[in-house]
Amino acid sequence: MTGIRNVGIDLGKRTYEMKVIGPDGKVSGTGGLTSLSGRKALYRKLRPTDRVGIEVCSLAMVMAKEMEREVGCEVVLLNPSRIALIYRSLKKNDKEDALKLARLVQKYNNEELPKVELPTEHEENLRQMLSELRQLKNDRTKEINRLHAVFVENGITEVKKKDLATDINRCGAIKALKGISLSQAERILKRLSLIEEQIADSEGMLAGETAGDKNIERLTEIPGVGKQLAAGYVAFLGDGSRFPNASAVGAATGLVPRQDISSTVVRLGHITKCGNRNLRSLLILAAWSHVRAKKAGALKEKYLYMTRVQSKGKKVAIVAVARKLAELMYTLLKTGASYEKRALPAVSQIAGEELAS
Repeated sequence: MTGIRNVGIDLGKRTYEMKVIGPDGKVSGTGGLTSLSGRKALYRKLRPTDRVGIEVCSLAMVMAKEMEREVGCEVVLLNPSRIALIYRSLKKNDKEDALKLARLVQKYNNEELPKVELPTEHEENLRQMLSELRQLKNDRTKEINRLHAVFVENGITEVKKKDLATDINRCGAIKALKGISLSQAERILKRLSLIEEQIADSEGMLAGETAGDKNIERLTEIPGVGKQLAAGYVAFLGDGSRFPNASAVGAATGLVPRQDISSTVVRLGHITKCGNRNLRSLLILAAWSHVRAKKAGALKEKYLYMTRVQSKGKKVAIVAVARKLAELMYTLLKTGASYEKRALPAVSQIAGEELAS
């Protein structure tokens, strides 16, 4: 243990800064490029007994795998949003940040640090596929909006965006256009055709990656939860073993309210929005589907109780249902149980009475 060095690495887009705290407490530093050759030069300066702290990012995950493979040292990936020591500092530059990271891993053990687990190869593949699929669908929406704008500019207001969802409808609708507007619409149709082809390919790859995954199959038993949300949950939260309880999962998805507590005064603000934005939006969409499903259980009754009895807004209630949905998914993965519809008698009765009145 006396030979352990604590290392902090601050990553930039093209360069890095490294600070090393030796066993004798002396601090040394170096820097370099984050290119492949620059990273290899960095690894030659490290030792298998080093403990390295890095703020998590895409490059940090790549480097963590390379360091574990080529050097064999311990790499601690840190959640940057929870390192107030760096972001509240009055003196902030790359060298200072690297030194503070080194001091963090020197002072605290893994249980005390805001550590981020390195994803498995399966989880990393799911993340990349879901990210691409989300981007492609956003591109498709943008092109449909552009096509709809062409109709509006020509005074054709009876064509709605939902009428342009399929290729057959789009090809029929553009017959009402003429001249330059028709040429613009035809170019948009070509881009839409290419994007939809890529979406189909991406969905096929995702289906192949998720085939045989028992965790994903178990999650899709819940009403409103589809393959995309189940894959996103497994990709970003794993099988539940990383979290001590269901409440920690709610916090990891960013669906819990901010708290401002002083003495006996407790103020709740907007949700924290921590974690992956894609997963959070999928959970909210699934919550809407769940409360509209006929086979939904206690979560639907919770939504009815909040909106009908407590007079909460629908958006506030659906965020609460999304958090409970995330916690339910955690429970199923943690226990290995299958989904079973359960009702809350008291809530069901009260909500039923309110709906009947």
